[in-house]
Amino acid sequence: MTDQKIHNILGVGFGPANLSLAVTLQELGWTGGARYIERADDFQWQDEQLLDGADIQNNPFRDLTMPRNTSSAYTFVNYLAAQGRLTDYLHLNAKFPLRREYAGYLRWVADSFHDAVDYGQSATGLSVVDTPDGEVFRLETDNGRQYLGETVVIGTGRSPRIPEVFRRSLGGTVFHATRYLSSLRRHEGRSLRVAVVGGSQSAIEIVLDLLGRSNVEQVVSIQRGIGFRLKDTSPYSRQVFLPDFIDYFYPLPPETKRRLRAELRSVNYAACDQDVIDRLASVQHEYRLMGSDRLLLKPFSEVAAVGRDGGGSVNRLVLRDVNHGTRSVYDADVVVLATGFRDFGLGPDDEPYHPLLAGIADRLALTDEGLPDVARDYSVPVERSYGGRPLRLYLNGLCEASHGMGDAGALAVLSARSTDIVESLMLEPEALVGEERLRDEALR
Repeated sequence: MTDQKIHNILGVGFGPANLSLAVTLQELGWTGGARYIERADDFQWQDEQLLDGADIQNNPFRDLTMPRNTSSAYTFVNYLAAQGRLTDYLHLNAKFPLRREYAGYLRWVADSFHDAVDYGQSATGLSVVDTPDGEVFRLETDNGRQYLGETVVIGTGRSPRIPEVFRRSLGGTVFHATRYLSSLRRHEGRSLRVAVVGGSQSAIEIVLDLLGRSNVEQVVSIQRGIGFRLKDTSPYSRQVFLPDFIDYFYPLPPETKRRLRAELRSVNYAACDQDVIDRLASVQHEYRLMGSDRLLLKPFSEVAAVGRDGGGSVNRLVLRDVNHGTRSVYDADVVVLATGFRDFGLGPDDEPYHPLLAGIADRLALTDEGLPDVARDYSVPVERSYGGRPLRLYLNGLCEASHGMGDAGALAVLSARSTDIVESLMLEPEALVGEERLRDEALR
């Protein structure tokens, strides 16, 4: 079924990125229409990782809108006041809100835009089709619906990174952390040995959660480094999450960007907060006092091969010490991959562009490296064959490689990024066409 209406904006995904976009469109006076397509049946944010005690690691004032509009009705503070919980929250004197509480805030805001969202629609393809007024985007979903739009804003989040060795084993007993809670529920009542791969904040939170489950017999943490490392939380390092850093980072050449991201990796990746490290170290110490092997740490290790044991009932992991090259075997009933997400790039763990862009990849402006040429306003130029209106594509929350770590799923730059996108959207299309014509003439 094709929705024949041509929407001004089609938003793919309705998580925090496009939710912030919806708020910004409203507050900056956008008069066009916007339709959002979301694969979940209702609004969700990190539902698979709403673990007891987990917080958001983000100043709650840097929410969907406050850095741009302190009087907005959609701030986290206004949410707490509306729920009658502002005094209680302030009394806690907590540095960061619980993840479960922030999820409630985001859902509260999303309820205001419910009529603009089609839930239960998973986008499967994006193409360009002809209409009497020119070319437009066509978005297809898994249940056969089709949507037409002049502008597409992709806010789905990045693709999970699945190490090559696990790709043939994915399923009910080997899964990414983004499927953690729902996958684990299928094994309730079973005695489990669980392997957690990775050294991130998500990895340590999952290890702690597993140790709190009575049916988990043993947890093994597998990571290439020396163990869970402390995140760099210096206010100087965390400038990477400020809009000013995006302006500094964006013009740098690709090789410099890669080097700088590697230098700053511990600000956001393969590193954890002090509180969870202290909790795990305390648990580990107590197990040692009891002579228990319920928690095993396998530092300097990587999974070299994955198979099944002789009976075919568990995952047999061949572990290799990355320094000595020695090998050992661990049999796990369940394997959780806390291995992060893929960037746009040419590396073995990267992808050249978001999978949804495959149908229009031949029309995208590319860099010298063959990657989408993302502009500072998060747009990617799309070639059009005819028609007076330009095809406009924006990547909302997918641009760490081009815009820096603030785009790595961080909540901190939501309002700044959505403001950049909306201000770009509100430029007159005729002006954009004129700018393109001038550029074309300059290149001749």
